[in-house]
Amino acid sequence: MSSHSLDFLFSPKSIALAGVSADAAKPGPAQWYLMSLIKFGFPGKIYPLHPSGGEIKGLRVYKHMAEIQGEVDYVVSAVSARHTPQLIHDCVAKGVRAAHLFTSGYSEIEDSDGKRLEEDVLQIAREGGVRLIGPNCMGIYCPSGGMTFAGDYPDQSGFPSRSGSLGLISQSGGNCIYCIREASERGLFFSKAVSYGNAADLNECDFLEYMTDDPETKIIAMYIEGIKDGDRFKRALRQAERAKPVVIYKAGYTETGARACASHTSAIAGSTDAWQALFKQVGVIQVTGMSELVDISITLAFMKAPGGRNVVVAGSGGGVGVQAADDITAAGLHLPFLHVDLRRTLRGIYGTEAGSMFRNPLDIPPLGSIDHHVGAIQAVADSKDIDIVIMQFPLDLWALSRRSVLMEHFIEVVTALRKSIAKPLAVVLHDSITVQARRLEEDARARFAALQLPVYPSISRAAHAIDRYIRYNSRHRP
Repeated sequence: MSSHSLDFLFSPKSIALAGVSADAAKPGPAQWYLMSLIKFGFPGKIYPLHPSGGEIKGLRVYKHMAEIQGEVDYVVSAVSARHTPQLIHDCVAKGVRAAHLFTSGYSEIEDSDGKRLEEDVLQIAREGGVRLIGPNCMGIYCPSGGMTFAGDYPDQSGFPSRSGSLGLISQSGGNCIYCIREASERGLFFSKAVSYGNAADLNECDFLEYMTDDPETKIIAMYIEGIKDGDRFKRALRQAERAKPVVIYKAGYTETGARACASHTSAIAGSTDAWQALFKQVGVIQVTGMSELVDISITLAFMKAPGGRNVVVAGSGGGVGVQAADDITAAGLHLPFLHVDLRRTLRGIYGTEAGSMFRNPLDIPPLGSIDHHVGAIQAVADSKDIDIVIMQFPLDLWALSRRSVLMEHFIEVVTALRKSIAKPLAVVLHDSITVQARRLEEDARARFAALQLPVYPSISRAAHAIDRYIRYNSRHRP
């Protein structure tokens, strides 16, 4: 497959949106797609389609595809499933290259008519040279092409317009949305993302092969429920893994989960043992949830390769330090006891160990000067016994009147360390309970993300992601 064979999906010059009513009192998915593309700044032509005609947002609503004078590259269908065959006939007549079927009601439902309808639509599309995404999916997100499916949903903000290095292939629309929002909130942006649903035509292999060759995509993340062609998928996975990191969450690894997959996208989940054996054999990174998928992707994108498993955890709070020790150890990393000379250095910087803890984890006094903190962490990071530095901040433990001052203080410390230490640096902003702390946490996360630092909501998640990263590097070290 040519590396550019699916480019037309991610950067069409014109889009028709089927099901856009001009009646503002009848909003629906097609209107959401329209508003999303307008707000996102889609650079091409947009043609709303609806039998009633009219006008919306200054755009003519065409009653039929044949009324459109210009070329149509791509169609988003939000019409009911029973109207889809005629729409695809119209796409064929118009010379449309691809159609995204948002609507459900096909092979994922327990109805033979749904399966037969999907087969009929696929046959029409294949005979007419139209590629299909879906049905039962959200479609394409590609910042560089102006493509999105989130921009004007009620009470939701749109996806970022900034391009990045992460490519996402997701059978689930909801999980696709979660991943885009979660990763971008933490500073990791997307080259392309696709929610592909039932995969009647274009499937996980097509998108995996494409993203393997895509120069904008440096990391591939996948959420899959089932596959169409096991042999082809295995070949594509091997090729992808040789080119760049691949992170996969294969859902349906329990009997109940497999049943849910079948009702969600008509996917056949397959044997858990077979999937695990495949992932181990090929060398991809397997995860068991979307939050873990984001954590690993963040780590791959932003963390320097650790030279070993020895970690120092530094921050404020003795209790959270003890819990951190358990979490670090449980993840298979090590917390070496700091050498007596290094502890003497720390006492020299802070004057006393009273009220602090200089063994590892480090419970450092929050009110020390920025120079003191930077000097102390730099001294620890320079130790040959330390491979990774984790700074942790439990905002709820700080006195409310000083919370914003302390957070600003430590942001400056981490910013200075980002420039000065050569070893991998990570930040943990513990999930906050109070509203005030959550606001500070969001601001701090955004500022650390702007520095391209890996930021995690807990020591446990940070440690687990770092462990997986070390294991991945050990397999790929020359």
